[in-house]
Amino acid sequence: MKKLLYALQGFLLALGNIRVFSLDRFAGKRIAVVGPASSAFQTGKGAYIDSFDLVIRINKSALTVDAGKHPTDIGSRTDILFHCFLENLHSGGGPLDFAMYERQGIRFVINPRYEWSGVRNSFNFYKRYRTAQPTYLLSRKLFGKINRSLGGYRPTTGYSALYALLESDFAELYITGFTFFKTAYGDGYRDDMKGANQARAFMEGVGLHNPDAEFGEFKKLLAKHPGKNIRMDDELRNIVAAN
Repeated sequence: MKKLLYALQGFLLALGNIRVFSLDRFAGKRIAVVGPASSAFQTGKGAYIDSFDLVIRINKSALTVDAGKHPTDIGSRTDILFHCFLENLHSGGGPLDFAMYERQGIRFVINPRYEWSGVRNSFNFYKRYRTAQPTYLLSRKLFGKINRSLGGYRPTTGYSALYALLESDFAELYITGFTFFKTAYGDGYRDDMKGANQARAFMEGVGLHNPDAEFGEFKKLLAKHPGKNIRMDDELRNIVAAN
C-alpha cells in the first residue's frame, strides 16, 4: 500500500513540477559547456570559464565542482546541469542532490530525454524523493531530432546538451571537456578509468551509445552553423581537424 501511495504522490508531483526547458534562455548569451573529458584539465581556463554568462556541466561534473577539485582548470560556477536522472555513481549521473546544486547556484537541472524511458527516470525521482522540486526536459520535438540523428542509438547526456546548444541562438559558445571518448575522463569523474581505451571500452560495454556516430553528427552540426561564434578547446579542435 505504501508503494502505491508513493507512486501516486510521485505522479502528482511529476505532473506539477516537470517543465520543458526553452532554448530561448540561451539566446544572446555567452555560454561555456564543460564535459568530463581530460581535455578540460591542465588548461588554466577556470577563470575564463567562470566569466561566461552561463556555465553548463554534465552529470557527475557537479560532484567534481562541489569537491573543489581543479577550479583553475574547469572553473567553479555551474548554472545549468544536464543529468540523465539515473543516480548510479559508476554508470549514471550520480546523486540528484538539490541541496548541493543550490550551493553551487545551479538554476536548471535538465533531463534531456523527452521520451518514455527518460520521462520515467524523472517520474522515479519524484516517487523516490517526494519533493516539489522543479526539473526540466528538452522539448519533445527537439529530443526527437536528437534521437533520430543517431539512427537507433541512445544519445548520451553530453551529446544531447551539445546538440541543444548548437541549435540555439547563443552569442558565443565555448566547448571543453568533450572528445567523444577519444581521450580519458578527467580527474574526479570516473577515476577507475584513467586511460582513453578504458573510457571507450566502458561506453561500448554499455551497448546503448555510439560515440563515433555522435562525433559524426557533431561535425555535421558545426558545418550546419558556420557563422556561429563557436570556440573549442585545443584537443577537440585537433580531433575535429584530423577526422
